Amino acid sequence: MKPVINPKYCKGCNICLYVCPKGCYSKSNDLSELGYYVPRVSSPEKCFNHGRTGKMLCELCALSCPDQAIIWIKEE
Repeated sequence: MKPVINPKYCKGCNICLYVCPKGCYSKSNDLSELGYYVPRVSSPEKCFNHGRTGKMLCELCALSCPDQAIIWIKEE
């Protein structure tokens, strides 16, 4: 599993950067359609959930996101 930020919901609060214990996120200069600087998932391989198929160990970013902009997708 890897985290993905949906730019349609993200308002650029950057909370995910500060709560991620592994530093999977970084600031970005990319503007969303709404005009917010959306952070990016710069190191998904560092994530606690990387390569997991069962129960997730960490969801701090998704739980802390006030806009529910972070989702998890299966890695291929």
